Amino acid sequence: MTLSALFPIIISYGTRLMPPIFFAGTSTLTAGIVLFFYLAITKQFNKLRNKKTIIYSLWVTLLIIIIPCILIFIGTSKTSGINTSLLLQSEIVFMFIIYSLLKYEVITKRRIFGAIIIILGTAVIVYNGSANINLGDILIIAGTLSYPIGNIFARKALGVTTTPVLLFIRNSIGGLILIAISLLFETYNQPFFYFITNFYPYILLSGILVYCISKVLWYEGLRKLEINKAILISLGGYPAASLLFTYVFLHEVPTTYQWVGFFLILGGLFITITKAKKLLTTTRTIHD
Repeated sequence: MTLSALFPIIISYGTRLMPPIFFAGTSTLTAGIVLFFYLAITKQFNKLRNKKTIIYSLWVTLLIIIIPCILIFIGTSKTSGINTSLLLQSEIVFMFIIYSLLKYEVITKRRIFGAIIIILGTAVIVYNGSANINLGDILIIAGTLSYPIGNIFARKALGVTTTPVLLFIRNSIGGLILIAISLLFETYNQPFFYFITNFYPYILLSGILVYCISKVLWYEGLRKLEINKAILISLGGYPAASLLFTYVFLHEVPTTYQWVGFFLILGGLFITITKAKKLLTTTRTIHD
């Protein structure tokens, strides 16, 4: 959770220095390269022969890597690190809405109440004392929309393969596609390799710490903890840790509106997840 909480800070720094989609692509591809060597050492490449693994993993790549990364990384370049940290929690609202519509979970009054509080907290953060809509905030919220659908395919993928194989496919293919999209549509004020040679620490931090190590630690933690405790740690601690990191590393002081939004989102999360153990067990753990 602590390493994942560095994600908004790292991309906030990185997107100020290089094209956002390029940064997203090189970060995820870095994680894919690390996982390539891991699969080689553990001799798991034979598991890539399963057609279902490839099909499900490609859907995961689209819905959890490509679409969210484009929207979130571009959005972060247009807003504050604090807003990025807090607005990423809007995913939980989309998760309950989508899974309720797909009949993965029954809608209850408690969950509706929790979702309303989260939406209210998100609205307060987006407002932040001004009626002007920040495009970056909207893009970040939109970027979390595809996560719940992607989790469905990730669950299917993990039924036929291992976590490292799934992460390798989604990061490698996703990274290459994001880099290709960046080269086609983003404007470069310096040669392509200039950003790699000059800003590689940010790429390595994002790729290795956030997209690789944090995922391994998360899954290993799930082996030793009850899922409910793990979810409480993740959802409860992530926004608090991100808020602290943005203050320490980005020197961003939360406004009154951001504090209000933070506590509303935190309260809404706890209200929602305390009666959603089954849903969280089968969904949230997939891409985190």
